[in-house]
Amino acid sequence: MDPGEASVIALAKEFEDSLLLLDDLKARKLARRLNLKITGTLGVIHKAKQLGIIDSVKPLINKLLETDFRISEKIITEILKLNNESANR
Repeated sequence: MDPGEASVIALAKEFEDSLLLLDDLKARKLARRLNLKITGTLGVIHKAKQLGIIDSVKPLINKLLETDFRISEKIITEILKLNNESANR
């Protein structure tokens, strides 16, 4: 976990009902142990689709995959399924 993630977790402990945006597995595990609410990048994308802010999650996931963002195929399939989108790219 890098210093930025550690700082975000420490800051969230100071505020009631915080929602942390964390993708790093170690940071997420620590936040869960501290009973903090978390979401990740895909959670934000899913919420944006639910709210009608975006029409489709697939193009955003594909853009993420062009970077060094790492996520399992299982999770990608799950988020696409939750949003009624095909896993075919």
